[in-house]
This record gives sequence, structure tokens and C-alpha cells, in this order.
Amino acid sequence: MTEATQGQDHDCVVCGARMTFFDRATVLERYEVEFHLCPSCGLITAPNPYWLDEAYSSAIYDGDSGLLRRSKLLSTVTSLVIRSERLKDGTFLDWAGGYGALARMMRDKGYDFRTFDPYAKNLLAPGFDGDELESHDLVTAFEVVEHLADPVEELTKVAAANDRLFFTTMLHPADEPPRPADWWYYMLESGQHIAFHTTESLQILADRLGYQLTTNGENYHLFHRVPVRATTKVLLSEQIVKRRAAVRSLVRRAAPI
Repeated sequence: MTEATQGQDHDCVVCGARMTFFDRATVLERYEVEFHLCPSCGLITAPNPYWLDEAYSSAIYDGDSGLLRRSKLLSTVTSLVIRSERLKDGTFLDWAGGYGALARMMRDKGYDFRTFDPYAKNLLAPGFDGDELESHDLVTAFEVVEHLADPVEELTKVAAANDRLFFTTMLHPADEPPRPADWWYYMLESGQHIAFHTTESLQILADRLGYQLTTNGENYHLFHRVPVRATTKVLLSEQIVKRRAAVRSLVRRAAPI
């Protein structure tokens, strides 16, 4: 992939529609990069990301100071989903798990968790490496999907072996897609975020991988081939997101000036 391929037309890797030019932005503080928008499913991508080798010179972005804090939060949310689905005695895999932080925290909670990431060394849960080709009761993939240039191809192996995939990625509203200058989630300084989904693009991706989709419409999503329990639907509901946003708004209003 080279810089010369920028400016070419591309088909959407999720739905196959012809993508259109959306905007430009500076990645890694020096590369002028195009972002394209799918008019059908709303996916925004940086096609042909020739800068990724440089962006991944460190498997985890050096500026990600919130890694452990985020892992702690995700360990709590994952525990809630596991308990809701009554899977506590099952086996689990954190796919693209980086240094093994989540697997370590989940094992400390008593869950049989392992980690898999061919691009990062398992530093925090040594001895508990997993296999994406094996079946697990739940697979997690947190802050991964926005890194995938072709999610169908890259998720096919793990999806074929597993009936539940719980993951995070921030969605954008298809009717008003944010520009790179206006949304922090582009993470232009890292150069690693190259795909930005909508609910529609995730639904199509789920269909292509043989899953159903349950999502809160914001950041937590579950691909599943088996029915989910009512409590899980509540956990992953837009109503919870709206309630949380309302609480944040009240807190901001009550804060002293």
C-alpha cells in the first residue's frame, strides 16, 4: 500500500457500495490522508493505509495512558455480561488482547480467561495464551474493530469458532457523520484507527459473519448466534446510554462554576 493509491475510488469492505470522498486529515503529524464515506451503510474508512507499519511500531499506542483504567472498566462490564448470560463457569478469550491486561484482571476475578494477539507480547497474563480457532463461551474484542481494514476477512476465523463476540467500538451517527477535526475517536496522532462504524454497518457485518447484533447504539456491541437473555438486552440497550448521558448532564449542571 502506497501513498499513490490515495484518491482512488473504493468499494465499501462491509456492504460493497461505492464509497465517496469525505474529508482529509493529517495522520501521525505528517501524512495527508483521505477518509472515504459509504453512502449506503455509513462506514468511514481510511483506504489503503500505507502508514500502518509506522503506526504499529509499538503494538499499543504509546500515548494510550488510559489502558489500565479502561481495562478495569471493561473487566467490570464483561463480568456483568458473563453473569447475565450465566456463563460464569465457561471459557473465555480476549481476542487482540494486547499485553494481556484484560485477561489478567478477569482471571483475578475467577474467570477462565485467555488472551490472543499475534502482534503483541502477553506480558500481564503469561502462560494463559489462547487460540482464536478454538471455541469459547464468550470472546471479547475491545477497541479492535476500528483498527480493521477488512473486518469480514480479519474476523472470519474467530467468528467461525465462536458463537458470542462482545466488543467495543465508538459508533457515529450515519445522518451526521463527524469530520476528523471534530471527533477525538479518529485518533489521528496514533494513525491506528482506520474504520468508523454505524449501527447499520455493524448489522451488515454481523449478517455476513452469521451473527445477530445486540448493541447499545454507542460503544458496546454483542454478535451472537444464540438468543441473549433479557437482562443482557437491558445491559446493552440505548435506554441505559440515554440514562447515563442524563446523569452526566445533571452532574455538569450541579458542578460549581
